[in-house]
Amino acid sequence: MRSSIVLFGLLLAVFLSFPVLAASGDNDRPRAIEKYLGEFCAFERSSTIYQAIENVLERMPSKDFLNVTDRRRPVIFTEFYDSGTARFASSSEFIVMPQDAPCCQEGFTIVKLGLSLGLSKTKEPIEAVVAHELAHRVLDHIRKGNVNCDAERRSNALIKKWGFGKEFKEASRIFGQKKGDPAGCQEVPPRSSLAQPKVQ
Repeated sequence: MRSSIVLFGLLLAVFLSFPVLAASGDNDRPRAIEKYLGEFCAFERSSTIYQAIENVLERMPSKDFLNVTDRRRPVIFTEFYDSGTARFASSSEFIVMPQDAPCCQEGFTIVKLGLSLGLSKTKEPIEAVVAHELAHRVLDHIRKGNVNCDAERRSNALIKKWGFGKEFKEASRIFGQKKGDPAGCQEVPPRSSLAQPKVQ
């Protein structure tokens, strides 16, 4: 009997040491997100970028949410300075406290978000950018060596599937390629089912 109680206590302690797993139900997701971002996000809670990250994690499908918040391979959100002297170099510290559960046994993903995202007057376009970067993680583009325009399009398609189509369109308008910018990846316009290829 005593060994059963000890075993149960040990299992409960391990389960609770992984806060996202312990709070992965939809009713507990806001609490899990708050705890997760408290450990893995460099942005202040009052910032628009933090709120955009929070909203994306709230709206993601459960399976993908659990993927990107897995402590064994967490996503770390940090700022990327694009003005002042910090645009040349800056550093961030990832501090593990004694009371924190173990993490990063399978590596981690760093999502660097430029402070220029603050140019947006609302958080919705920032949500599209955050969702796009998380889609790369869910699709394992970097681990698979798939870093090309096709990967960009697949990430865009996934965030639209997640329900970020309107936000994507707004982000493209605000942050997308402008006339005179160096060539980058372009969205392929949908092909009409009536359009036939020209044969010569």
